Amino acid sequence: MTGPDDALAQQESAATSASLDGCIYSISAYPQAGVTPTVYDVKLFRQPIPTCAYGTGSVTLGTSVIYEPTRSVAVNALGIAASFTKKSSVSGSSPITLSVHHVDPATLTVVRSNSLGVYLGAGNILSENVAIASDGTTVTVSGSKSGVIYGESGSGSHYTATFPDFFTSTTPPTVAAFP
Repeated sequence: MTGPDDALAQQESAATSASLDGCIYSISAYPQAGVTPTVYDVKLFRQPIPTCAYGTGSVTLGTSVIYEPTRSVAVNALGIAASFTKKSSVSGSSPITLSVHHVDPATLTVVRSNSLGVYLGAGNILSENVAIASDGTTVTVSGSKSGVIYGESGSGSHYTATFPDFFTSTTPPTVAAFP
């Protein structure tokens, strides 16, 4: 059975910053000032170091109500892959879902967005960790969950969503579950 400790361990192992061509890209979640209940803005930041061709910048990828998102980022020459978990409503029955984004490193424009959730909202996606495969074009997001993600194969409390040609297509992911 997966619990909060597993989700925390997954979050701690997820990379929240990555570098490419002298630029550091980091993903963070900040509570909005003066908002009750708490709403977190999930932001991607670009910080230049001496060889970066671009200046400082940021883009807001989404928000999460009450729930502080797990988040991770990976980058290569084709783009930035950023993912995070989120809760869309204050309602106790509102599930925690996954958002995955392709962001252009130069403009910080969101090129592609995908969401994954547990079928009929009967469970949560508890953690995520985005990675770019060695082929440079396949992006995977893996983590722990409760319930069945729509369209998944296999079963269990962990998942891997595989996005082929993530940076150059809108092909939906295949989702595999395992114990």
